[in-house]
Amino acid sequence: MATQGALSRGRQLWGTGLALAGGLLLLWPLRSIHAPETITVEVLSYQLLVVIVALIGGIWPALLAAVLSGVVLDLAFIEPYREITIAEPIHILALLLHIAIAVLVSVVVGRSARTHRRLEETVDEIESVAGSHRLRGALLSALSHDLRRPLASATAAVGGLRAAGSELSQEDRRELLDTADESLAALSTLVTDLLDVSRVQAGVLTVSQIVTDPVETIMLSLDELELGPDEAELELGHGDAQALCDPVLLQRALVNLLANARRHSPPGRRISVSTAAVGERVEIRVLDRGPGIPADRRDDVFVPFQRLGDTDNTTGLGLGLALSRGFIEAMRGEIVPEETPGGGLTMLVSLPAAPRGHETGRGIGAAGSTGGAQ
Repeated sequence: MATQGALSRGRQLWGTGLALAGGLLLLWPLRSIHAPETITVEVLSYQLLVVIVALIGGIWPALLAAVLSGVVLDLAFIEPYREITIAEPIHILALLLHIAIAVLVSVVVGRSARTHRRLEETVDEIESVAGSHRLRGALLSALSHDLRRPLASATAAVGGLRAAGSELSQEDRRELLDTADESLAALSTLVTDLLDVSRVQAGVLTVSQIVTDPVETIMLSLDELELGPDEAELELGHGDAQALCDPVLLQRALVNLLANARRHSPPGRRISVSTAAVGERVEIRVLDRGPGIPADRRDDVFVPFQRLGDTDNTTGLGLGLALSRGFIEAMRGEIVPEETPGGGLTMLVSLPAAPRGHETGRGIGAAGSTGGAQ
């Protein structure tokens, strides 16, 4: 029947259990007060049981309760006792009324459950559409700035080269070429980040499993950002533990985390990178002494196109931390924002530790993709 499918399996089982046990539980107290004038109380008590079972479990548990109630009433409360007899046609009518009430209540319950489920699905769809609209608006807003700026710079540089031609000095020509080169590189990075976000969200990012020395990847990340000892300090505590990850993706994730930490660190304060081996995990912490993030907003920093605390729209698309989480989780790791003691933000990166005895750079297992959609 249609009403049954509207209720969960758990509710149906609870309803069936109550139908089986409820009649027996009512039998003792009602039998102890039984008298000819109490038959109405007994019938209504079992009718109430049928209604409750219908509300909980739907049509089939309710029908079971109705039939069992009729049998118990006939055996225990209608003479001759302990025999199933239908001496009067009115008794058949009473049983049919039991069943009719069970069916009617079950139909109402089923319709209510289906309506509630449709409302939940509608709310989910509305939230999904609203989220898509917000994301699209944030993307358009960010792209309107982040694409326009390097495009304008590259266009101006190329236009200057074309207009001035041979009149430009070598120094001016080199400066315009450098401007165009930097602008085109920024556009290339932007497009790469957008493609990677799409791959992460679609679950098709290719990931390798390679025994990796975390120090090598950390040093490459620091070198990429040109962070020297006066800007970043390194504390190593992982011993000889190696991480099992994709070193290229790990470097990209760490570069984003380090760039974010540098951007929010007060002038003159160094950021800190530390490592540790905890059980079967290798942990990397990137620590800054900036303003930090409220605990209730820490997950927001991983949402694409979000710039928490950046209102000047000059810090890029807001993809860095979203990509970092996507890369780390694709490697079966996790990234957790924590409060830095004394103020600031600490990003904890936890990765699987490689089995002992494997050489650095050795692959373990085949490269694969992240699987389903994120």
